Amino acid sequence: MSINLNLPEIEPREQRLGSILSFHGKASELYEKSLDCKIKMQDRTFSQCGSCASGCAFVLNSIILDAAVVNHAPIGCAGDFSGFNNGRHKGAIHRGLKAENLKAISTNLEEKDTIYGGAEKLKKAVREAKERFNPKAIFVNTSCASGIIGEDVESIAEELEDELGVKIVPVYCEGFKSKIWSTGFDATAHGILRKLVKPAKKKSDNIVNVFNFQGTHAFTDVLGKIGLKPKYLFPFSEVKDLEEMSEAVASTHICETLGTYISAALEKEFGVPEVKAPVPYGVEWTDEWLRELGRITNRQELVEKVIKEEHERIKPSLDYLKGKLTGKRVYILAGDSFVHSIVSSCRSLGLEVVGGTAFHHDQIYDNEYGEVNSIGNMVKMTGDVENYTVCNKQPYEFVNILKELKPDVLVVRHGQISTIGTKLGIPSFQVADANLGIAYDGVVELGNKIYETIRTKKLVENIAKHSKLPYTEWWSKQDPFTFEKGEK
Repeated sequence: MSINLNLPEIEPREQRLGSILSFHGKASELYEKSLDCKIKMQDRTFSQCGSCASGCAFVLNSIILDAAVVNHAPIGCAGDFSGFNNGRHKGAIHRGLKAENLKAISTNLEEKDTIYGGAEKLKKAVREAKERFNPKAIFVNTSCASGIIGEDVESIAEELEDELGVKIVPVYCEGFKSKIWSTGFDATAHGILRKLVKPAKKKSDNIVNVFNFQGTHAFTDVLGKIGLKPKYLFPFSEVKDLEEMSEAVASTHICETLGTYISAALEKEFGVPEVKAPVPYGVEWTDEWLRELGRITNRQELVEKVIKEEHERIKPSLDYLKGKLTGKRVYILAGDSFVHSIVSSCRSLGLEVVGGTAFHHDQIYDNEYGEVNSIGNMVKMTGDVENYTVCNKQPYEFVNILKELKPDVLVVRHGQISTIGTKLGIPSFQVADANLGIAYDGVVELGNKIYETIRTKKLVENIAKHSKLPYTEWWSKQDPFTFEKGEK
């Protein structure tokens, strides 16, 4: 177990988890090779685009309601603030909260600062954040520039904590240190665990930590049926919620990519049990997740009653959707474990999963529990995926794969990608709310969305007739994996 809260920063996923960015073959092959962390990280000979760990860190800590963020970086690294601000507004609407702007400041590092240091700019920005926002905590997100010059963020944070009387949380998320963007999730979680989480004063018997993004309150109803209440973390929580995470009866999450490090650390360091079951996407996985919660909280009898009632309640809707969707062919594009979750839901709906692409792959996890290995759960509980790839958002690969497989519908998690399917004449649905498919109602809701999407076939075909992708005829004839150097 690779958890050490005495260290200021966490190791990148490449080192901790053997994470990789390229693979093509069967999902079962990837799972079996990953058991002993046998696959080595390989670069592509050509990369079309990419992302940064700092964005993954910022999307979590910038939406903590009574906290502020100082981005210790050149002003260009603040170019995505407007996009995150839009996400905060939309997320607040989902949660029934007032839409407010980000509380974020850039230190605006310039060329001279990379020579003489940016310590004074950082101090000034932290003081400004305190004066402007009066937050309960201030996160200091590092960047490539501040990391390369070796800025002593730790000492500055300790000095200003004493001066300002507010917790200052360094988050080491320099983009150059990791090609796995999700390392940024771990960086924010590590900072919170080190600086904010307190030992439990009392233990709750019904509060469950739920690590998610800005999505809807999808866990509230299903947990309420067995007498439990969710505490949604980190976005739209308050600093007090972070401090009291150690008091929960258990921890769960929407995906292993986001939640297993923080859950494993809370179990090891604070005695909060991690729910050791697949995440609740799809009927069978939701059953197993509820049973594990029942075991942890001594509600086994109630859980079995709820499972039976829920199966009966959704049966008419599920039967209707299966009648419409059985045999339809779906391809899934999403972050690592989210692909596996959507596969589970799609198979509960009778869809044929013809392939999937994960944006990275963690060969191991920050805990020792096979029950939370999402690709293993997918292969063993729902079946193999014959055409499975790992690819860090390289559209030139997706295009040729989709042209070859010709799915009836494309399901994606991230923005802009769905346009690729549309331009190819494939009805495409973006799961903008990651909590959409949660639990039994989530299976039905996702099924309705996919059915609605498939019914746009004629419209999408008309759009495709008037759309042009940037790839030449030469590229269209290439193997999609021409530039891939990784394992088969």
